[in-house]
Amino acid sequence: MDMNRILNYIEGHLEEKLTNGQLAELAGYSEYHFLQLFKAHTGETVMEYICRRRLFRAMDEILAGSRIIDVAFRYGFESHSAFSRAFKREFGFSPSLLRTLRLELDCIGGNCMEQIFLNSTKLGTPKEELLAGLKELLKRNNVAVEEAVLDHVYGTACKVYEGKYRYSGDEFVTHTLNVAMLLADMGADADTVLAGLFSDIFERLNTVDLSKELPASVWNIVEKIGLWHTDRDNCPEEVVLIKLAKRLHNMRTIEFLSEEKQLIKAKETIEFYLPLARKVDNQKLLEELNDLARSIG
Repeated sequence: MDMNRILNYIEGHLEEKLTNGQLAELAGYSEYHFLQLFKAHTGETVMEYICRRRLFRAMDEILAGSRIIDVAFRYGFESHSAFSRAFKREFGFSPSLLRTLRLELDCIGGNCMEQIFLNSTKLGTPKEELLAGLKELLKRNNVAVEEAVLDHVYGTACKVYEGKYRYSGDEFVTHTLNVAMLLADMGADADTVLAGLFSDIFERLNTVDLSKELPASVWNIVEKIGLWHTDRDNCPEEVVLIKLAKRLHNMRTIEFLSEEKQLIKAKETIEFYLPLARKVDNQKLLEELNDLARSIG
């Protein structure tokens, strides 16, 4: 069964009544067998998945200024109170709080919103500011890294990517700094976070001998990043996390690609990266990748 076809159908019909039987018929399976396959693929029941996707869509509309009651009825909730209970159960705060503070997202960013999304930064943020943000995030998440080691590894990354820029015009090292910040927010260990600074190392011209520049434990992970192109099935978990973080930041900045490339990246994200995100069991990562990919095309 092409589960992505079913998930795309759900995404396009969230405002309509959806039933297990209807989706099973669309998939061409008995309802019993369909429910088993769906749970195996997504890790949750059909109705749990649909409810959560409706809540995330509702959150976007509330942030855009829609009235809570209108959003609640649009997504099939019987009352304002039923919607509020479901919303608070999912996100940890009420939709009325979100609406009240929607014009002060910078204020919410360090509090309520971090329950929903992984760390994000603004385009154009200088590398020095991103480094400071990475240090703060490591400290906040209790990831122990000696500052001298971090500064040296960061300096090495700057050498590796010197003179290279993203489609946005930002220095390329700002991309890998964002990858490292996402890894820290995903709960990765210190070596994986530092290795994330070299997430594109085998795709970029590099004249720096990293085996001599990096701590052995970090180089051991960076060296295995090359497996991604030759033997993905045997990539260690650290490399999988790095590639997922890299994909998330690329999807966040996808508007700088052509429409054709955006569609290719979105399809690849849905078919390959979302199943990986489910395996690492990071709901924030999964939801944002899902939203970003399905919003294209």
